[in-house]
Amino acid sequence: MSNSEEVVIAWTTIPTEMDASEVARELVDARLAACVSVVQGVHSTYRWESKIEANEEQALMIKTTRMCVRSLERRILALHNYEVPEFVVTAASDGYGPYLDWVRHETSEPHGLSDNDV
Repeated sequence: MSNSEEVVIAWTTIPTEMDASEVARELVDARLAACVSVVQGVHSTYRWESKIEANEEQALMIKTTRMCVRSLERRILALHNYEVPEFVVTAASDGYGPYLDWVRHETSEPHGLSDNDV
């Protein structure tokens, strides 16, 4: 398996005002993700511009492959209204083989933004 076929999990948070279902559908439709799990009611506490902030957000757990990461990141940044959106990627070092194969298959032909877009 090549590095580009590596299955990864990308995480981002979005404000509750954004339609998480719409974002998830767009990412899957563009084949930038095989699956997006939305976690509602996430309470985030963080330091921003020297102040402690706390907000309710939605977390998106995005199952994809390494080859889709840059296009996925650009799409998230284009959709997002945060100045510095969270976008963190973790390798899926192990897992159920048929599921990992399914993720690879569903993201094998990305129709998202090209490297020159955004």
